[in-house]
Amino acid sequence: MEIQVRFCIVEGKGPFKRGATFCPILDAENSGIECVLGTDQLDCLRRITKTTVDFGVFSPEDLIAAQWANIDVLVTHELRNRHRPFERSVVAVVNNRILPDIESSLEAVLRNSTLCHPGVGVNTLRPLSDTLSGYLESLVIPRTCDPELTLTENKLKAVAQFFNKACKAGPWVPDRDGDMELKQKYRSLCAACASVDCSAEDKYWGPAGALQCLAEGAGDAMWGDLDDVLAYFEINSTTSTSMSTNHFSFLCRDGSWRPLNGPPCTWLQRPWPVVIAKRKAAKDVSDLISSLKEEDLFRTDWRGALSALLELRQAPTPLNSNKVPLDYLASAEGFREAYSQNGCDPPRHITLCTTSLLERNKCEWMSEAAAVYGVKPPLQCVIKDNDRDCLRAVQRGESDVSVANGDLLASAVRDHNLHPILFEVTPIVEKMDTVMAYVRSDDRLNKMADLRGKRAFFPRFDGISWHSVMNYIKEKEKLNCYEALNYFSEICTSGVEKYNISSVLRKKFSCNVGSDEASGLKALIEGTTDVAFISIQTFNMYLNKQIMEPWVNSDVQIVPICPEENEKYCYIAWANIGHIFASKTISPMRRHEIITVFTKLDQLFGKHSPFHSVMFTLYGKYNHQPDVLFHNNTKILATENILGMHPYGSMPLNFERAILNNTAICQISDLAPSAAYKMASSFLILLPSLLAYIIYS
Repeated sequence: MEIQVRFCIVEGKGPFKRGATFCPILDAENSGIECVLGTDQLDCLRRITKTTVDFGVFSPEDLIAAQWANIDVLVTHELRNRHRPFERSVVAVVNNRILPDIESSLEAVLRNSTLCHPGVGVNTLRPLSDTLSGYLESLVIPRTCDPELTLTENKLKAVAQFFNKACKAGPWVPDRDGDMELKQKYRSLCAACASVDCSAEDKYWGPAGALQCLAEGAGDAMWGDLDDVLAYFEINSTTSTSMSTNHFSFLCRDGSWRPLNGPPCTWLQRPWPVVIAKRKAAKDVSDLISSLKEEDLFRTDWRGALSALLELRQAPTPLNSNKVPLDYLASAEGFREAYSQNGCDPPRHITLCTTSLLERNKCEWMSEAAAVYGVKPPLQCVIKDNDRDCLRAVQRGESDVSVANGDLLASAVRDHNLHPILFEVTPIVEKMDTVMAYVRSDDRLNKMADLRGKRAFFPRFDGISWHSVMNYIKEKEKLNCYEALNYFSEICTSGVEKYNISSVLRKKFSCNVGSDEASGLKALIEGTTDVAFISIQTFNMYLNKQIMEPWVNSDVQIVPICPEENEKYCYIAWANIGHIFASKTISPMRRHEIITVFTKLDQLFGKHSPFHSVMFTLYGKYNHQPDVLFHNNTKILATENILGMHPYGSMPLNFERAILNNTAICQISDLAPSAAYKMASSFLILLPSLLAYIIYS
């Protein structure tokens, strides 16, 4: 059968892959449906925009992103797993002891009471994201907009000023140091917790913990999922209840209240996941999905396969008529309003500098995803011609941050007064930014000292390999920067033309080899250089025949030379694979704000994302391209503290520590012959004083 519709699916977490299991059944039985694997939910939305797919399954949060991006789609069906109009309803429950004798305003009821906060969760299995939690608080608590505080701290300050105390257990920000600092400052928000550390281990943490906090009298009020409340108090249960409901009530948004065993009043409703389709294919998709019945869930043919790919628990529920996302979301109490809250005035943002249209495009989608999940301040994206222009933009205050690898670390710190405030971390040495010395085995070069007088290849002048090798030679041979240059008989490197150095040195470093690490390996194999200072990763690509060039098939054997100080790992230096740079002159508040935004992005969309089907992928291919903005191999984003933690703290020869401690940078002026003369002259001037000291002491 001819393909009629294309279905975009995102594989969920875990070993079981729906696509690999069920898509072949659709193909084999000529269902007329083609599976297309998307990287993430936003990737599927982009594919619908480009008309390369026709439909997919999306969460209500995905619909918010689609609405903001002006994607022309229609909602055709809800995918319910219970017979009710909304997936979740959020209610407020209070202890009757705080209720006044007569109905009063919401603010009057709750002010100076004790809040049992469920903690902010990013998992879709939990009821409140940052956005939804912030919306509920905004209905009660006056906003604070202190320009000297981060937006996160402003929210915490407002809650602390409104409530007498609270238990807001769990991390407030992902960065541990920042979290501890905030909890020290706003201790009243932990005062109702069972333990003083106010952590996710507290018995009052989470949705169940907040209910326990209320039931045990530690707090007066809480927000929670209606299902959780009914289950905890065993309302509508057929068994006898041991939990009295007489002391608690539902609190409504208008300040009134209702008995806990009566009809609830909801503050917020979250819709079900839905099927959305591009407008032109909406009728075909609607007819297809409507044809699925309850019994299809248990079939082994293509209809059963499609049901499994849709993750159906019951027959899909068609809408009365197909709707645009905005109209569909309007039926849910408070949900759409939660995503249209006004911020502080003047508005804040964090500007990220990118160097290509692809990077900027990814940045803009990342900004959309961040906004949906309440990551603030919002991201803005600008584009410059190259990495150096981005570093200059951050230096001048035109951008707040830029992302670059270890090759630009020295220049960023030395020339632009920047500092890496976050590191792209991987625990696998082979995937780190490493510098190794590779030679031909038949040259019988066995130790670093054997490289004196040899021809050397560096992939980039002023990069990580350049500085780490020069620093190693300086330390080992007791040389200055200029003398270290003459350690090798010939140096081949690229990028020299961008620096203000003498024509003699420029000529000395020039070669026709190429500027990437693979070019260094080629030169080594072909005998035009004696040592190539490149990464383990590039060498492994060579070993595994992943470099598609004829010279890779050579019989020449390449081996590493290990520094005596590092026989275990064999590298001359290592660094994290990427860095987020900001100006050294930014305020501590701004620094905390930037760290919070990017570590939350890592928490939401990184390798440890809690979502079953992630909205956005921070580390991974984007538009089929690897290492866009961030590296695919990144495991987490971490602050400088990671350099002191296991296993990184015990790994020798770290390039970042050397740069940040100012022990590994040769200034451009150090490369001139006069630098050696100045050092010698300085020693001669000091010599008489030194002799006098020795004679008279």
